[in-house]
Order: sequence, then C-alpha cells, then structure tokens
Amino acid sequence: MRNNDIEKKKIDKNILKLVMQIFIIAFAGLLGGCAFKTFFESVGIIPTGLSGFSLILHNLFLKANISIPTSIFYLGINAILFLIALKVFGWKFLLLSSIGIGCYTIGMQFGAIHGIADLPVDEIDSLLYCIVGGMFMGLSIGIALRYGGSTGGSDVAGALINKYFPEIKTGYCLLGINILVIILSIVSSGSLYIGLYALVMTIISSMATNFVLDDSKQVVSFYIICDKDNEISEAILNRFHRGVTKLDVQGMFSKKEKSMLLSLIPKGQAHEMKKLVKEIDENAFVFSSTVSETLGDGNFMKELSIFKNKINNAKLNLKTNIKYKIKLNIKKEKIFKKRKKFVCYKQLENNLDLSKQSKLI
Repeated sequence: MRNNDIEKKKIDKNILKLVMQIFIIAFAGLLGGCAFKTFFESVGIIPTGLSGFSLILHNLFLKANISIPTSIFYLGINAILFLIALKVFGWKFLLLSSIGIGCYTIGMQFGAIHGIADLPVDEIDSLLYCIVGGMFMGLSIGIALRYGGSTGGSDVAGALINKYFPEIKTGYCLLGINILVIILSIVSSGSLYIGLYALVMTIISSMATNFVLDDSKQVVSFYIICDKDNEISEAILNRFHRGVTKLDVQGMFSKKEKSMLLSLIPKGQAHEMKKLVKEIDENAFVFSSTVSETLGDGNFMKELSIFKNKINNAKLNLKTNIKYKIKLNIKKEKIFKKRKKFVCYKQLENNLDLSKQSKLI
C-alpha cells in the first residue's frame, strides 16, 4: 500500500507540473502573439523570425489581392517544422509547443491592444515600438523554452541547434536565423528602415531570451565546513537531487579535523540551501560563489536524481536484455532450421531405404 501511495503521489505531482507548464506556455504564447499584433503588424513593421516571414508572405499575397491572415501562414510553416522536429523531440515538448503555437496564433489574430495598435501614424515612434515589442517577444520565447515548450517558429530551430551544440546559446541561434528574414524584409518592402527596425528588434529579443534562459541555467557553488556532514549531504541529495563532494579539511588555528562539502545548486534554490544548512548545523561555516563554466562529464550541472539514475540504468539494462533476447532468438531460429533440415533429411533417407527394401521383396 505504501508503494502504491508513493506512486500515486508521484503521478499527481507530475500531472500538476504538466498543468502548470501548460498554463505558463499558453501565457507565453499569448504574450508573444499580442506583442506581434500590437507593436509590429498593426503599425506596418516587419519583425524577425517565422512570424516576420509569415507577415512578408501576407503582404505579398495582399499585393495580388489575395487576403490570407498572417496566422494561417504561421500555422502552416510551423506544421512543416514540427514534422522535422518530430524525430528529435519527445511527445511532451511537441504537446507543449503546440499549445504555445496555438496561443501565439490566437494572439496574432486577435491580440491588438487598443490605444497602442490603433494610434495615428504621426504619433507612432517606430523605434520605441521595436524595442518594447522585441522585449516582450524575447521574453515569451525564453519563458516557453524554459518551461519545456515553444511558441513555434525560429525558436524551435534554435532549440534544435542548442540540443546538439549546447555551447551555442539559443538566443544567438535565433539571431543567425533571423538575418535571412531581415534581408527579405528589406527586399519585399523596398525600405532599408524596415530592415533596420527588424535588426533592432531581433537584438533586443535575443537579449531578452538569453536573460530568461541564462538565469534558469545559472548555478551557485556552496562550500560547507561542518561537523554534521552526513546529515547535510543526505538532505541535499533528497531535497535538491544534487551531487555532493566531501573533502577532509583541517583548521590551521584550532588544528581540528572537519569536513567540507561541495555542491552546485541552481541559483533559484540558493536561499533554500542556506536555510537547510542552518536548520541542520547552526555552527556550519558556509560560503558560495557563482559558477560561470564547468568542464568534464560530471553530474554537477545535471538535474539527475537517484531515482532518475535508477531509471536510466534500468533502461540501459532493458536495452541490453532486449539485444540479448534478439540474438538468442536468432540463434534459436538457426538451430531450429538446422534441426528441421536434419529431420527432413532423415525422413528422406528412411523413405529411400523403405523403397529399396520394397524393390528387393
């Protein structure tokens, strides 16, 4: 019964986490869509990304007296992109991303904020619109990616590149992808200013995206000199699911032997870490520093709990067992075929002997 209760709690926790992710990504999608409609499409500025490319297509079709909403183009392009990403990302990412794209599309279609989007052309400061709109769109992309989803478009391509090349920041991936859209915006509109506004927008958007994503990945190294090393390390493993390294140290003034624990904790959990150490050992001496880079194949930067490691090991063993079973089945089939041939040969031999005997009789 206890195991069932634990499993039920885990399932409930995962469902709650998924629901929270859905709400946050939906909010991020609406935020980005409203920013696009209010600060760009409504005032005639072409942004970067696939939303800007969709707007370029919309304007080209409009010149041919064919009115197709920008949101339709955006949905169509993302559908193609998702088919490519289907083999790389799991169902969860695609589910959350489809919610983000859906909400972004709704914002693109109906998200114009009155009083900003419908101002007279003479009262619009295009540069200010690019800065504010780029900031909101960058935040929406960063929030969606941070919580395991996407708002579609070039940030999915950026996530694909970042997956294979983690050292390349997602915001800079987007910056490279958007250069093509900037060139197309200049060519299609015939105005250099439109391209310059798009350039300003993409720089601001990339900075905002990196701000959100870098903050989520930043970690703090904690050095804890204490007497209750076992209790503190167990608490860190159980609460934060982070690795702990123990070092034996000696105070040169007191000449006392103590233990020093080293652990890397996400920046958002730094306050909770200090509180945890104080609760267990009030006399512990703690100091910390921000980690800018790590090298090697350690688990310091990875959110791998004991349970996740067990799951990964179980998966590895399962794969090994499956391969072994496949090999065993192949060997069994070969033996069975050989045995079958042998039996057939023996039957044929017996039949020949019987036929010879009958002729002799």
